[in-house]
Amino acid sequence: MIFSSFLFKLLNLCSYFIFIFQISYFYTMPSKVGIVFNYLQLPDVLQYPFVINKRKDGILIKKGIFVYTQSIEGFLIGIVEKIVLLNEYFSDALTIKAYNNNDNPNILKGLFPSDDFEYAIAIVRNLGIIEFNDASDHEINKISRMTYPASPGKEVYLVDDNTLINFIGLDHEKGLNLGKLSSTKIDASINMDRLLNKHFSILSISGGGKSYLTSIIIEELLNRDKAHGNPAIVLIDVHGEYTYLKNVPQIKNKVKVIDISYFQVSVPQMSAYSFRKYQEQISHVQIRELAKLIKKLREKKDKKNYYGLKDLIEVIENENDGNKSTKQALVGWLSELDRLTIFGPQENPIINEIVKQGDLLIFNLENEISIRKKQILVDYICNRLFYLRRMQQIPPFLLIIEEAHQFCPEAAQSKALSKSIIETIAREGRKFMACLCLISQRPKKLSTTALSQSNSKLILNIKNPYDLKHLMDSSEAITKEYTDMISSLGVGEMLLMGNAVNYPIFIKVRKRNFKSSTESNTLSNMCLIWKNTKLN
Repeated sequence: MIFSSFLFKLLNLCSYFIFIFQISYFYTMPSKVGIVFNYLQLPDVLQYPFVINKRKDGILIKKGIFVYTQSIEGFLIGIVEKIVLLNEYFSDALTIKAYNNNDNPNILKGLFPSDDFEYAIAIVRNLGIIEFNDASDHEINKISRMTYPASPGKEVYLVDDNTLINFIGLDHEKGLNLGKLSSTKIDASINMDRLLNKHFSILSISGGGKSYLTSIIIEELLNRDKAHGNPAIVLIDVHGEYTYLKNVPQIKNKVKVIDISYFQVSVPQMSAYSFRKYQEQISHVQIRELAKLIKKLREKKDKKNYYGLKDLIEVIENENDGNKSTKQALVGWLSELDRLTIFGPQENPIINEIVKQGDLLIFNLENEISIRKKQILVDYICNRLFYLRRMQQIPPFLLIIEEAHQFCPEAAQSKALSKSIIETIAREGRKFMACLCLISQRPKKLSTTALSQSNSKLILNIKNPYDLKHLMDSSEAITKEYTDMISSLGVGEMLLMGNAVNYPIFIKVRKRNFKSSTESNTLSNMCLIWKNTKLN
């Protein structure tokens, strides 16, 4: 009796462990989604097709998901690029005619069991062969290029989340969370070093979400744990779209807004050659004469390091020596610069005192209309930032330039004063941890030199074929297939490619945490506000 009771308990215990094993196996086994087969001269080294299994577990195979199959080289990972739905019953015109002529649904089901003959084919673009570490099934040891096609008849599986995170190169510990990978629930947390250090660009049509995405990146940087290392952020805000951040209680102590109306370029820090950058008509003879007069002005004890353009003009006019026409020309050039009201006896604000690690500094150009004046200001700010960073007088920084095509245009005839320094930072900034972000709605008008140095590209919707071609010319990673996908991106969708990730990915951009008061503005609302204002 005792033995029978013991045996009964033992059998129950064994049944329990078998049940636990089955459950754990079910949740850890890979999810099979189809079988590789031959279709339209595929598979080849670049692509392979597979027939999608009919499923009842709720898993839907969609464009953009990552799958893998076992090839003779190892685990071949790819992304579903296209899905084709076929039905042999509806491939013949006469069959469809007979189907349309019969009105009895019961007879139709008997004569045309079309549901049983419907199947879907997925076309997968191969990304790479992965090798795992011996000690782990998820830790990737090596990713190599595929040199042999997938084998027909092999099973295709979904890539599990941990493997996918490692394969793409996401950083879920310290990364910047921009949203979710399309067709998955995985957070698109991008490694900050990989995104910023080799520069990046944000490109889209007007109203495509560039500023929205930029504000999300700023949120992530400002809220980043200090222990992980934070750069200073400097933003050239052309339209005042980011000034709302100053009024957000959670981050207002980290945000400083500079109204460019009160900005002053320091004249004592300018050499004679510096003036030629702002007035190209000044000749070499005039520069030589100006250099002598600047030296003379600096020798005056009361004007040594504190003088403006009016002081310099006064010295020129009171100078007895020298050619009269040369002096008159210099007075004319300098007077024209003085009328811009941005040159003063000292720098205001002092840039090395306001650029702080982990904080956001916004230069608001909203009230400035003159493109030349804006270019002079951006040129001065960029030159000062780059110089101070090289001299280790300010922390590593991220410089974000809105409407970058205004300040760094591609066309040779579109001479922009700020173009040279922006291209210099794009080429050399990485060595000094001076990071650059270029934002533009017209990639075609943006300097190819600067754009090609943006090793990561965050691309939202772009429709213009000339802009798409310019993207292809500036980056060999952007192919014709990618331009087709870019032009069909929906609202809130983004393509991220380049140094920030191992392979291009599509991201569903998350909602920003801090909303702008103008976010919900519409044309009709603004018209009503205007009407009510006039009535009152």
